Amino acid sequence: MKFAFLTSHFSKTATPARFAQLAVGIVITSIAASLTACSGINDSWEVKGGGFLKYTINGKDQIKQELSRDDVEIPFIRNNHHYLQIRIPMESSERKDQLSILVNNPKLGNNNIVPTYTWIQVQGTPKAFVKGDSNYVHIDQKDDTKWTANIHLHFTDCRQGKCDESLPPILFEGRLHYWISEDDR
Repeated sequence: MKFAFLTSHFSKTATPARFAQLAVGIVITSIAASLTACSGINDSWEVKGGGFLKYTINGKDQIKQELSRDDVEIPFIRNNHHYLQIRIPMESSERKDQLSILVNNPKLGNNNIVPTYTWIQVQGTPKAFVKGDSNYVHIDQKDDTKWTANIHLHFTDCRQGKCDESLPPILFEGRLHYWISEDDR
């Protein structure tokens, strides 16, 4: 119906060459729109690697931190390591949080962390190490495509500019989603 209108309208007012130019313009516009719609399809975490960590500190305000391909080390993916390491570099955090979590020989289910390599800095405060024995990373998916885990850690409270062992520990709870790059599979 629309094409019939265009044909009848342009047949009275335009030459066949003008009609051909209009048709070519419509085709070019359609191709450009299709390419624009698909332009970011290869930029997803599923393709390029990376993911995010959603976490809370003492149950307040959930924070979503994006993780680049290099912020998470999966065992034997681009390395010869047998550990899982998750890092939040300070320069990528809007809050200036910094985090390092290390799990030796990760498996499905609850995993203990390596205390000397697991620490946090909350909004640029001094480095706080894990405290107590109820710290774990529960991995519920680990394959050659995606790793997911729940993280439950207690840290010494260093938010006042110095670490104070007499204060109750801060509770870090998070959920990790990390996709392995297609190039690393």
